[in-house]
Order: sequence, then C-alpha cells, then structure tokens
Amino acid sequence: MATAKTGLSSLVQLVWQDLQPTPGRLALSWRVAALCALMVLLAMNYGIPESAVSCFVIFFVMKSDAGESSVLALALVVLVSFVVLLMVPLIQVTIQYPAWRLLAMVLTSFVLLFLGVASKLGPLGGIIALVIAFVLTLLGYVPFGEIATRAVLYAWLMTCAPMGLVLIFNLCFGLYPHKVLRRELAARLRLAAQGLMGQANTQDLWDELALGVSAQQKRLGWIRLFHLLPAQSQAELDQTILNSYRALLAVAVLRDQHLDNDQATVFAQLCERCAHEIEQGRLPQMNDLPELPSSSSLAEQDLRDALLALSGAVSIGRAEPEHDSFMVPDAWRNPVYQHHALKATAAAVLCYLIYSAADWQGIHTAMITCYVAALGSTGETVHKLALRIVGCLLGAALGFLTILFVMPYLLDIGALMAVVFLVSLLGAWVFYGPERISYAGIQIAFAFYLVTLQGFGPSFDLDSARDRVLGILLGNVVMYVMFTQVWPVSIAGSVRQRLSKASAGLMGLGALWQERPAQAVQQSASVAQELSAAKYGLALMKLEPARLRPDDEQTQAMQTQWQELRQQFIGEAYVPASRHPGD
Repeated sequence: MATAKTGLSSLVQLVWQDLQPTPGRLALSWRVAALCALMVLLAMNYGIPESAVSCFVIFFVMKSDAGESSVLALALVVLVSFVVLLMVPLIQVTIQYPAWRLLAMVLTSFVLLFLGVASKLGPLGGIIALVIAFVLTLLGYVPFGEIATRAVLYAWLMTCAPMGLVLIFNLCFGLYPHKVLRRELAARLRLAAQGLMGQANTQDLWDELALGVSAQQKRLGWIRLFHLLPAQSQAELDQTILNSYRALLAVAVLRDQHLDNDQATVFAQLCERCAHEIEQGRLPQMNDLPELPSSSSLAEQDLRDALLALSGAVSIGRAEPEHDSFMVPDAWRNPVYQHHALKATAAAVLCYLIYSAADWQGIHTAMITCYVAALGSTGETVHKLALRIVGCLLGAALGFLTILFVMPYLLDIGALMAVVFLVSLLGAWVFYGPERISYAGIQIAFAFYLVTLQGFGPSFDLDSARDRVLGILLGNVVMYVMFTQVWPVSIAGSVRQRLSKASAGLMGLGALWQERPAQAVQQSASVAQELSAAKYGLALMKLEPARLRPDDEQTQAMQTQWQELRQQFIGEAYVPASRHPGD
C-alpha cells in the first residue's frame, strides 16, 4: 500500500512539474485559444460544419513561431484544394455505389497515412485523410450528386477557414521567428549561468542539450525565407546558435567538476549579460573576458572560447546543413510504414462499418479518432492510449458540466467564445508541455469541442454529447487492439537504431572539434537528440507486452550502452583529442 501511495505521489509531482510555466508556453497557448474562439465565431455565423475538427486542426498547425505556422497553413490549403478538385469527379462515380465509396476511402487513407509516416508530410497526411474519409462516409446520406459536391466544398471550407485565420492572426499577432529564436538562445545561456551557480542540476542541463540545435536552425531558415533580418544579422544568429550550445555543453562538464566559486560567478555573470544582449538583438561585448591560468580545465577554456565567439570577435565557421529527402531513407524497403497505414486504415473502416451497421451515426467520432490517434510502436500506443483516455474523459467532463451549468446562461456567441477560449487555453497549455503529458492536451480540447460544438449555436443535447464521447472511446479501443495485435512493432528496434547513430556520431568527434568546430557542435547536438530519443524509447519499452520486449539481458545491455554513450558525450566527446591531458 505504501509503495502504491509513493508511486501515485511521484506521478502527481511529475505531472505538476510538467504543468509549470516555461518560456513561450503561455504566449503560444493563448494564441491557439484565441484562434479556436475565433473559429467558433466564424463557424456559427457562416454555418461551417464540424467546427470541432476545424479547431483541432489549429492545434496541429500552430507552432512556436509564425513562420513555420504560416508555411504549414499554406501547405494544408494547397493540398486540401488539390484533393477537393480530385474528389468532385470521384463523387459523381461513387455516390450510388457504396462498395466503390469504401474502396476510395481505403485507397486514399492508405496512401495519405503512408505518406504521413514515411515522408515530411507528417500529420498533414492524417488530417487530409480524415477530411476525405469523413466526406465519403456522408455520401450515403446524400441522395444527389450536386448536394454531395456542395458537401465537399463545405469540407474544404472546414479545413481552409481555420488556416485562413491562422495566416491572418500570425500576420497581426504572430511570434516572429527571430524573436522566438533570440528568446530561446537567451534562455539557453541563462540556464548555463544557473548551472555555474549551482541553481540548475546536471539533468536540467542534459534536458536542454537533448533538444539539439535543429529547431533553432529551422527557425533561422524561416528568417532567411521571409527575409526578416539582414544577411549580416542572419550570419550572426547562425554563429550564436552554435556558440550558445557550445557554452552549455562546457557548463554541463563543469557542473560535475570542482569549479572555483569566484571563477564560476564571473562566467555566470558573463552568460547572463550575453543572454540579455542577444535577447535585445545586439552582439554582447566581451572586453572584460578574464584570462584563464594555465592550470584551467579544458572545459573552462572551451567556455571562455564560446563566450568570446558569441561577441563576434572570432568565428568557428559554418556547419553543413542537413539535406533530407522528402521520403525517409527506407520508405520503400521497410514494411513498417505500409503496415502502419494499413492498420490505421483498417481501424477507421472497422469503426465506420460498426456505426453504419448499428445505424448509430452519433458515434461517428470513432472513425475520426482513428485518424487522430494513429501511432507507431506498441509502446507509444499504450502510453498515448492512457493520455488519450485521461484527456478524453477530462474534456468530456468539462463539456457535460458546460452543457448543464453554463449553456443555460449563455446569452450570445461571445459568451460561447469565452468558454471555448478557456478550455482551449487549458488544452493548449498541456499540449505544448513536455512529451510525457502533451498528447492529453489535444484530447482535452478535442473531446470538449465534440461535446459542446454540435451545431451552429449553444448545444443542450446530452444524448449527442454522450454518443460522441462513446465514439471517441470506441475509436481508442479499436486502435489499441489493431496496433497491439496486428503486426505489433516493438520500440526496441528504434532504440537500437538511435544508439547506433549516437555511437557513430561520437566516433571521430574529437578530431572534428579541432578541424571544423562548427560541424562538431552540430554533430554533438545530433548525438544528444539521438540519446534523448533512445532514453524515451527505453522508458516506453516497459509498457509493451512481454512477448514484444527484449529479454532482461538485452534490455540491460541497451541501458548500459546508453549510460556509456551519455557519459562519453558529456565528459569527453566535445574535447579535441589532441587536447586531452597527457597528449
């Protein structure tokens, strides 16, 4: 009993920790909530159906900066428009033939879900598949081709209207990439200062190192694409990304060493000053950078060099950009991607057949859930199933309470928008938190939308609300059975692959630091990301059935390898081989 209480207490503490504010979290959350509220206004005034799906799409498109969000919104508009043009003649052929409709649904779902996991299309593939499947399932209730065509256009509006809102909102109130980037780099340097002063432990530093530099480099790419800054400023930010990571890497090593308190204080103050200047868009001045005695450690020397480089006094060169193809390297060789698309498609079709055979259209949310919840490995499925169910029940509870105690007092659309804003803010806050709880956030919001946004005004229909919640739970159960019983995929393979990439990245890294320091920083960041993903996979492995998990000896071997690689990364990887003591 004591163990169970301790475990529950630890879980509550972990969730509470994950809910704490982080830089930029509130700014992004209130923007998503405002967009969802505006989408409700648009849907209610102009009769756009399924506003719950429109709000759901906003969650996936809104990113931490306006550049990426706008590109994703434009991409979705173009792709959905292209699909609608293809669907108009398809409807004329299939509207009278249920078997042909089902075949069209299966083929389009398979192709789009396959591209969603095997290409850079990502979640957009599932969203487009959802729109197509939803329209095709409605054709059985529409007797005429002209009306069906109009329904397709409404489906287009259901997707493109929120994307138009995203574009306009980001233009007026968006978080511009250069501001987000400078804020992130400043936060990284402030964490380095906290590490030097003993206010941040090694795990805090490791968590930040595990984020790598790819997100910042992508943000710099949006700055270049939209010409938001002069070329000189872009080059300075490129150097700042690498050198701020390099400084944090040195602090992670110094954190475990006995650093002189006076020296640590000086470096911490310099890191704080650098953070302030970078956040203000200026290069920090390092005229008072202290000289180090010959007895200083290599990590201290690297920290000093990184701070000097942050001032622009020296350059460590440029790292070669990573050129990834649209498709993943083994897209056509690895059957896992096809199996994933087949399983998700089969789950959606099965849910469609269940509610069609039972003549229970109210639980059509089961099919929608299958496209929303499509995952990869069994470990991910089990983990996120728990998050989905918790989020679904919490969101449904909020929805029922709203119908019972709030809806009777709503006098206009503005009051409904306020309610949607508050619940969306909660869902977005969870969604943009750590990965451990993130998936529950979208489920809280989605379940609430499905319960409360049933028509073109405040809803009081508890039966429909109940049916929609049952549909979500049915979809989750079908997805769980499909992904754990049919071609189940253990996450162990992914863990081994991550560890192998990390090991390969560490080989020759010492020499690379001496010859091409910029490339060495980028490679170190890639290794940290691979190790972080491997650690996450090792945790999820415990959730898989025993028949899928490696035996205890293999599991222990992977955990030992991870520990050794992390120790090598933190302690030795970034130090040039020629500078090791004793050389």
